[in-house]
Amino acid sequence: MALGGRRVLELADEKGAYCGKLLADMGADVIKIERPGGDATRWIPPFVDDVPDPEGSLSFLYANTSKRGVTLDLERPEGRVLFRALARTADLVVETLQPGRLDDLDLGYASLRDENPGLVLTSITGFGQTGPRRNFTSSDLVANALGGAMHVTGEEEDPPVRLGGSQAYLAASVAAAASSMIALYHGTASGIGQHVDISVQEVTASVSHICGVGKWLDDGIIPRRCGTGLVASTPSGTYACSDGMVYLMVNRPLHWRALAEWIHETTGNEEVLDPMFEGPSSNRLVHRELLDVFIGELASRFSVDAFYHEAQRRHLAVTPVHTATDVVEDPHLAARNYFVEVEHGKAGPLKQPGPPYQHSKTPWRIARPAPAIGQHNEEVFCGDLGISAETLHAYRATRVV
Repeated sequence: MALGGRRVLELADEKGAYCGKLLADMGADVIKIERPGGDATRWIPPFVDDVPDPEGSLSFLYANTSKRGVTLDLERPEGRVLFRALARTADLVVETLQPGRLDDLDLGYASLRDENPGLVLTSITGFGQTGPRRNFTSSDLVANALGGAMHVTGEEEDPPVRLGGSQAYLAASVAAAASSMIALYHGTASGIGQHVDISVQEVTASVSHICGVGKWLDDGIIPRRCGTGLVASTPSGTYACSDGMVYLMVNRPLHWRALAEWIHETTGNEEVLDPMFEGPSSNRLVHRELLDVFIGELASRFSVDAFYHEAQRRHLAVTPVHTATDVVEDPHLAARNYFVEVEHGKAGPLKQPGPPYQHSKTPWRIARPAPAIGQHNEEVFCGDLGISAETLHAYRATRVV
């Protein structure tokens, strides 16, 4: 496994759980540290069979595969001693506490680095470790709003629309995983760790030109809401075929030329070949509504499958707009073995998304299902740290673990 031999401590809520999953599924020994009784993320719906259960949150079961799980109360001196002992054995700590909270507990980066100079600490917070908003309360919704994503999502005459799921948090987790890998690579060569500072708002603003920064830098255009389309890609959006919807995006001049020729060949439309539509996407922005009419006429003459494959043949970016059932039954994803079945203790076998990437020499795999509450306390505290069973029993009785 690519990260075999690496140990990661995860003190993360939904902002960083996916970061730990990315590392764990690539072979790192990720130890998820929860408060006694389990984290609040165990109560994020939906649940298996729609029954609220801390062992049945589908979000938790997905985001915590391949991890070992322990409970630990960092408010207690004994809990902090155990955490320090674990940190001395770790390569990386991923945390999502409020800025300064680890310092308040005497577990901040400077303190941990004294005992483990090569340690990398990755902090994922709403607005980063510094700046005037560092202590502001945030959420995925707030990050989408202040990061610009909601400014460009929805119909122009309607209020902003939030993105589906928790995309700001997922993007932050991906950025945190990549940044942590860079810091670990540097640490391997130098023996010196780093404190990686991830702001969810900054990630949201920078992760895609669709949010606005890139489009402004490239073309001097401030994106706005325009339904299913994108200011950064004109034309773009959903179009109705004879039996469903497709999504199309055009960015480059050659892509527009290919689409215009297809429209002309199929519908006989001469106007679509006018040179005023050619060039970069920004040239077509003022003609968006007219171009949507042209493309709508083209799409209406095809089924989704026929339109999709003909667009592929012409090297155009088109995808069917799938239902959840369509996605699960998609033949391409099946050919890639994308969905995997994971046997969870109380939940039973669950089909869930598999590898986000395919490595030939260091394959991705789910080593174990998401841990139950405190499932690996004995294995980690007694087996790895060497504390006695009697001491662990006493810690359990006093809810240190």
